[in-house]
Amino acid sequence: MPTILRMPKAAVSMQEGTVTSWLAADGQSVTEGQPIYTLEIEKSTMDVDSPANGILKHLVNAGTTLKVGEVIGEIA
Repeated sequence: MPTILRMPKAAVSMQEGTVTSWLAADGQSVTEGQPIYTLEIEKSTMDVDSPANGILKHLVNAGTTLKVGEVIGEIA
């Protein structure tokens, strides 16, 4: 069963965030704890780690802004 990657709520007042870049390629094998994308919120950035081991599938392009909870990708 795939692990769904959703836009995290990284700050109390956060409503949306932007996936500024993918650090792992679409179709790449990733391990839990490995940074997989960079998130921008309120003009600060942070790397987001993989929550699981598996194959990463991008469901949005870098530069996409999404509301908290919207799907970014999945790990199968």
